[in-house]
Amino acid sequence: MSASFMGVDLHRRTCYFTEIDSEGKVLRRGRFGNNIEAVSAFAGTLSSEVGLVVEPVLNYLWFLDLVAPYVGSVHPANPSRVRLIAEARTKCDRYDALMLAELLRTNFLPESYYVPREIRELRDLIRQRGQLVSLRVTLKNRIRHLLFLNGSSVSAADISSAKAHREIGRLALSPVIGELIGRCLGTIGYLNGQIWELEEKLTASNKGEKERALLETIPGIGPLSAIIIYAESGDMGRFKSGRAFASYCGLVPRVRSSGDKTRLGPITKTGSTALRRVFVEAAIAASRKSEGLSRLFNRVLYRGNVQKARVAVAHKLAQIAYAIATKGERFKDF
Repeated sequence: MSASFMGVDLHRRTCYFTEIDSEGKVLRRGRFGNNIEAVSAFAGTLSSEVGLVVEPVLNYLWFLDLVAPYVGSVHPANPSRVRLIAEARTKCDRYDALMLAELLRTNFLPESYYVPREIRELRDLIRQRGQLVSLRVTLKNRIRHLLFLNGSSVSAADISSAKAHREIGRLALSPVIGELIGRCLGTIGYLNGQIWELEEKLTASNKGEKERALLETIPGIGPLSAIIIYAESGDMGRFKSGRAFASYCGLVPRVRSSGDKTRLGPITKTGSTALRRVFVEAAIAASRKSEGLSRLFNRVLYRGNVQKARVAVAHKLAQIAYAIATKGERFKDF
């Protein structure tokens, strides 16, 4: 057990810390800059008898990686639950650091998952790819908007395809609009190359090969989807159930209860956007390849609409992924 407990309140320029002993007495408090030199100097004042807690904000992972070798243990706090526990009228940075230390000392600290560095590197690649894909979609929409403003359109589903290029070439567009569309198409071509390189790097990774191979047995889940699930989920053993994992993916409905009435709203959309997108995108293909998922899709479709049916299948896929990852078994239709 730690001899002392330290809470750190991170900010963009200045960070505040408070260290207390096992009885709750303040040993020291102060502040330091949020840069490599200041954090390194601060780390030099720590000892292996200190338990350190910080909220997962800003560059907290970099901060924890730097100070972890100098302390006995590091603990990322769960920011939403910490706010509920430590809600107070007084709000200042020193008080926040003290409350974090007190929660750790009294074993009331709700902790977040400390993502290993190798998993974070995969996540960085995945999120970079996601940013590039979003930018590509924006440019494709820009092209269609330019065509619409000039009373034109193309029948091709993919505006950057060879078919779309031929159709655009036959349109009577002004030189300026033609140049703008050409620039957009050129940028899309460059983005396609960048996205392809990132996807190749992700699928060629040897991290989690066993887990990914099992995930690929799920209908609708390919090599790229499998590594996104592996990286964005981390250690699935930390979730209590498949429903808890689906909640982490943001694929459970909002619940509003009052008296004896309970209303279910749209999905929460909390957690990893990339993880939620994988399951939603895989839902259509999965409902065609699996009899059990097809029955689920049609049952929900009968009562609602395509969107609700797709989300229901995505929710089920998340639970299936959890079961496969935790039990180490291949997918079995139901």
